[in-house]
Amino acid sequence: MWYLSDRRWPAPNLILLNNALRQTEWKGSEMTEGTWRNEIAARLEQMDFERAVTDVRPFLERPQDASLLTRENLLDLVREK
Repeated sequence: MWYLSDRRWPAPNLILLNNALRQTEWKGSEMTEGTWRNEIAARLEQMDFERAVTDVRPFLERPQDASLLTRENLLDLVREK
């Protein structure tokens, strides 16, 4: 959410991302400019979202920002171009 909410940030480094995925024995296709958002959206749909928010909450600078961490908000950001 933090990364995608600021449009001034550069696109992800796909070479670095694909190298990291290979190191973790990723079985999916290589990430491209046209596919990485779909892969993230698919993972967001499948994950235990309450657990993810619980994991992230201690790292938030402002605790009230936890209310913004919803699956729908993240999916909106990921699907937006």
